[in-house]
Amino acid sequence: MLGPLPCLMFGIVAILVLMLYFRFHAFLALISAAILIAVLSNRIPLENALPLVASEFGNMMANIGILLVMAAIIGKCLMDSGAADRIVRAFTRLFGAGREHYSLLASGFVLSIPVFFDTVFYLLAPLARAVFARRKTQYVLIICATAAGGALTHALVPPTPGPLIVSEQLAQYNATVTIGLCVLVGILVAAVPAVVGGVLYARWIDRRLRVTPKDALGVSQKELEATALKPDHELPSLMASLVPFLLPVLLLAGTSIAAPYIPKEWKEAPARPAAQDPDVESADPAAPVAVDYQKVVTLKVIKLAGDKNLSFFLGALIAIRLVIRQKKLNYRGAMELLEPAIASGAIIAFITCAGGSFGKVLAASGVGDVIAQGARDWGLSVLWIAFLTSSLIRIAQGSATVAMITTAGIIGPTLPQIELAYHPVYLVMAIGFGASGYSWMNDSGFWIFGQLTGLSEAETLKTWTAMLTLMAFTGMAWVYLLTKVLPLV
Repeated sequence: MLGPLPCLMFGIVAILVLMLYFRFHAFLALISAAILIAVLSNRIPLENALPLVASEFGNMMANIGILLVMAAIIGKCLMDSGAADRIVRAFTRLFGAGREHYSLLASGFVLSIPVFFDTVFYLLAPLARAVFARRKTQYVLIICATAAGGALTHALVPPTPGPLIVSEQLAQYNATVTIGLCVLVGILVAAVPAVVGGVLYARWIDRRLRVTPKDALGVSQKELEATALKPDHELPSLMASLVPFLLPVLLLAGTSIAAPYIPKEWKEAPARPAAQDPDVESADPAAPVAVDYQKVVTLKVIKLAGDKNLSFFLGALIAIRLVIRQKKLNYRGAMELLEPAIASGAIIAFITCAGGSFGKVLAASGVGDVIAQGARDWGLSVLWIAFLTSSLIRIAQGSATVAMITTAGIIGPTLPQIELAYHPVYLVMAIGFGASGYSWMNDSGFWIFGQLTGLSEAETLKTWTAMLTLMAFTGMAWVYLLTKVLPLV
């Protein structure tokens, strides 16, 4: 039986050997590695090994499976209807020809603040491919710039779960850490590495890595190029093109923004009326419960609108209607058109959930606890302990959110015992940067980026993984500099 660190090393080697040497499909390699670690770990009872792998895979599928397939349908319809190209043309007119990658960078930067990065990139990927269909050059630059902004704000700016929970955990030990301050500082801190570590590296690797985009979501590059040659009047309007894309984002973002302002009593079950007589201990159990139906309905509407599966289902319906109108199809023809996208979305969902299961098994093997304790024993400053601990946990189990939450639980209790020369909000940023890099095969983002862009695993490591790692170190250097020149204390 293996301890936590041998499990980590064995899992890494197993995946690399199965995929790069034996050419296993990504799903089989990840599930195989997860099963092996679960069986060999001395912290996971043998009788629980296989149920753990299956249950974690099922939990991931329940969480994102429908969403991924709906997003695949939206992406397919955006490309087939010409809506993606219409949006790209609007970006081109706004920023100028040849600068569309900055438009995509800015879009990802903003949209990933309220919405998970995986979701945003799934929607932006068709636009990136449409840009390449028009420019026919700098494909690597385009897709990397598309991913760079969103990957950072996802880890640094509330209300995404990672930075939101970290700020709340640190606020328990230092009340000066507020969500509003984290939003402002997060945007300031994320902008520099997104451009310096993201776009500059994307330009550098684009000159050295020649990639021909493979078909994705059932749409060939030739089809996109044919759409790019159409005049504007043959494409849907800009507003019609944006609705399938923006509706899910706006619903999710609106719910995230509204949630903190929902009164606590609205969320609680209505209590029975108190007894009128002060000598009576309790009211009659048979007495009717007073219910404010306006509050109840409002709360249910907010929850329903914020359901990611429903919001993307509505977006998919609008997108299907758009492609029917543009291509003059009946519903049967539209369903046939969408079959490749549904199949592609299902494959990506299976690979993504297998990666999530692998990460959860690693976490159950105790890797995160061992690494976190080791980081605390190194005697580094709390800022660098936060960064390194978050980095190592991210490498070990794949999830940026889990890495941030785990690290915050380690760093938070130290705040009352030390005197910082800078505002503790910078610890939130250090934790976020540590968790934003090093994405490899146990991270769902790795597979979504590779599958949607048509890159191989090796090409994804050279682009996505290397870029995120460079942005993480660039961002940490920027944070360290800010603690010296703008300590906010």
